[in-house]
Amino acid sequence: MKHPTIRAAVAEDQPALMGIAEACGLFDADELEDFTQMTAGHFADPPQDHHWLITETEDTAIGAAYVTPEALADGVWNLWFIGLMPAAQGKGQGSALLAHVEALATSSSARLLLIETASGEDFANTRGFYLARGYNQEALIRDYYANGVDKVVFRKAL
Repeated sequence: MKHPTIRAAVAEDQPALMGIAEACGLFDADELEDFTQMTAGHFADPPQDHHWLITETEDTAIGAAYVTPEALADGVWNLWFIGLMPAAQGKGQGSALLAHVEALATSSSARLLLIETASGEDFANTRGFYLARGYNQEALIRDYYANGVDKVVFRKAL
C-alpha cells in the first residue's frame, strides 16, 4: 500500500467527505444532512482561512479534517471535524492528520487549538485519542447535546 498523503480538499471531494463522516458511525441522519450542507456551503464560497483536508492513499480518501481560526480570539483555532474510515483507524493515520492540522494552524500563527466532542460512550475512544496526543480537557458543559450528553472541550497550546 502506498504511504498516505494529506492535501487540501476540493469540491470534487464532497462525496468522499460524506463517506468518511458516515463511516465514522457517530452521526445521525440529521447531523449527516447538516454535514452535507456545511461542505456544500464551504466549497461554493470557500472562506480564506477555513481548511478541509483529505488523507488519501492510492487515490482513495481514508480520512478528513476541518479546521478554522476562531474569529473572535487571537491565535485560537478550532478543529471541527476529524475522522477516518474504520479500516484506517489504529494505524497512525489519525495522529498524522492531527499533526498536519496542528502544523497548518501553527504556520498561521495559532497559539491554541480547541476541539469539541461529546461525553457519550460512543465518543470514549475519541476523547482518549485527544488525551493521548497532548490535549487537556478544558471544559465540560453538562447536557449540551441532549440530556445526559455533555459537550467536552479539549485544548492544546501549540
